[in-house]
Amino acid sequence: MKKDLTQEEIPVWVVDDDEVRYSIRFALATHGIDARTYASGEDFFNLVETDQPGCLVVDLTMPGMSGIEVLKRLRDLDSPIKVIVLSGHGTIRTAVEAMENGAISFMEKPVDPDDLLVKINAARDASLLEVCKTRVRHMLRQFSKRETQIFDLVCQGLKNGEIAEKLFLSTRTVESHRANITKRLEDRAPIGILYELARTKLDTSPVQFCKLQPARGKQSKKSEEKSEKKAKEKTED
Repeated sequence: MKKDLTQEEIPVWVVDDDEVRYSIRFALATHGIDARTYASGEDFFNLVETDQPGCLVVDLTMPGMSGIEVLKRLRDLDSPIKVIVLSGHGTIRTAVEAMENGAISFMEKPVDPDDLLVKINAARDASLLEVCKTRVRHMLRQFSKRETQIFDLVCQGLKNGEIAEKLFLSTRTVESHRANITKRLEDRAPIGILYELARTKLDTSPVQFCKLQPARGKQSKKSEEKSEKKAKEKTED
């Protein structure tokens, strides 16, 4: 099975005119990011798998698909890709429209490379987190209520004795539950990634993070079920 991505491995794509996309690609390369560039939204959708985590930097106004149309297409596909929209003639109205259609950031040209880098890394984190969240939810459904409680406390850094005291259990019972949890987590990497992101950026555990997320729409639910099915098939390979 393919190993899980770290933030540094999350792909970055740039869709803009020649001069802009190559200047952005060069600026990102100085920070170790190998961005892939495309001349149009159509090229991007023809060549990129949209069910993977990633960050897309796209111009608002382009021949063919506009930046807003790209956003809407990704939303319809329920893609975890996070989008940063660029505009040479940005207005409050266009910025609001972009954000309402799923953009994670809106920037006016010319962009500051350092500011763009910060936003790209935030988008990569958010995209990776979304993919991990889906997989973690699938894993958590395998747990009993008690196992979920224990796993939550483990992620918060509590030791077996502390967990036993908090839940009024024996240490041996906690150890037994932890052993069962380990057996069920055949693919533990998403848990680890989500835990690290949650711990450093959200100040919560994976269990609490998943509980705090808003309910997803029908389309999102279908996509989540599809992703879970793929994850299960990969685990069985």
